Amino acid sequence: MMLTNIDALARDWLNAKAAEDAAKDLRYKIEDQITQALEVKDEGAITHTLEDYKVTLTQPVTRKVDAKKWQMVMDKCPAALLPIKMKVEADAAGCKWLMNNEPKIWDKIAIAFTTTKGKIGVKVEVAK
Repeated sequence: MMLTNIDALARDWLNAKAAEDAAKDLRYKIEDQITQALEVKDEGAITHTLEDYKVTLTQPVTRKVDAKKWQMVMDKCPAALLPIKMKVEADAAGCKWLMNNEPKIWDKIAIAFTTTKGKIGVKVEVAK
């Protein structure tokens, strides 16, 4: 069987992906050793100045709110001090539905939305 250009590209992609995964695994192991050796804050960043390097370790912390529980306790906090944000964001499924089913309505509101294509995903597997 003759190897086509696209077959060669698929093979090269698999080889590159394997090398990338191996490098990432090694980096994670090294990062784990570094975080064991140096002080890490409970939250935020700390920079360590070594002999030849500066190493900054950042501990991110994510906070989420349970909407139902929040409704039960929100009156216990003054309105000016509420630790929540209301976020307006596009509903991709709703936008697509309007475009396809109510184009006249979509045309009136489309100016408020930006559509950007992301990176195309590529997955290669060895055929059996």
